[in-house]
Amino acid sequence: MSDSSSSDEPTLANETPAQSSGPPSVLRSFFVINGLFCFVLIGAWVAFGMRGRGDSDNAGLNPFARGKGTIEEEDPGDGRPKVLKIKMNWSDAGIADFELTERSGRVVHKSDLEGHPWVVSFIFTNCAGPCAKVSAAMQRLQKEFFADTDLRLVTITVDPERDQPEQLSKYAAGYEADSERWLFLTDPTGKKDKIYPLINGSFLMPVQEAEGELRAPGFEFIHTNNVLLVDERGVVQGKWLSTDEAEFSQLRRELKKRLKKTSKDETPNDEGRSKPE
Repeated sequence: MSDSSSSDEPTLANETPAQSSGPPSVLRSFFVINGLFCFVLIGAWVAFGMRGRGDSDNAGLNPFARGKGTIEEEDPGDGRPKVLKIKMNWSDAGIADFELTERSGRVVHKSDLEGHPWVVSFIFTNCAGPCAKVSAAMQRLQKEFFADTDLRLVTITVDPERDQPEQLSKYAAGYEADSERWLFLTDPTGKKDKIYPLINGSFLMPVQEAEGELRAPGFEFIHTNNVLLVDERGVVQGKWLSTDEAEFSQLRRELKKRLKKTSKDETPNDEGRSKPE
């Protein structure tokens, strides 16, 4: 089971258009109702984030609950109303080091990806939900960017017990994944204690095993459908919902901009860190 909300966070209208032809009383009512609506939505979101603080099982699921996300006001700059967005506070020091096993059997560390920009996704091969769409989106990136850039792709399973290297090899073959540049990673011990903290703690994305009524064949795991762009230093630069064509197009545009810089041996600075609009 995967979360399918756009980028996992709400985008809330913060202001109404500056001009209106309605009478003053109607305008006042409109502003009041709009303000109350925004207040209720923000309050609900904060309450949801706080919910994880008292539950150790869910504390890692919602990065906002751990202070990893902040609400910020954003001005589109083109005359449109300002909006409130959730900004993820990925570490400027980069993601944590990791040791996982690729479908080929070789051990992969964070350092093996340094020097190359990469896009990471999360799936499980028994998935009956959107995982196929996520992997198809990654395949599109392979076809579009592998010929003349140094982009790497990384797919991490959230079901390491089932998804051992042999199983991942079969899955990867279905997407004609490049054996050197599109990596499929798992933990050969079958345990989640390396993978889940990496996804929750470094990528700040939700993942957990479904339980109770939420659990069904093909829907055993709850995880994000976002893909994340990581720069040459191992620092997350943004996230985009791979199952949404508009957001995925934003990622493709961002890659074209950044990979062009990379081809000229230029490293994008922190000001280039991008978020979906």
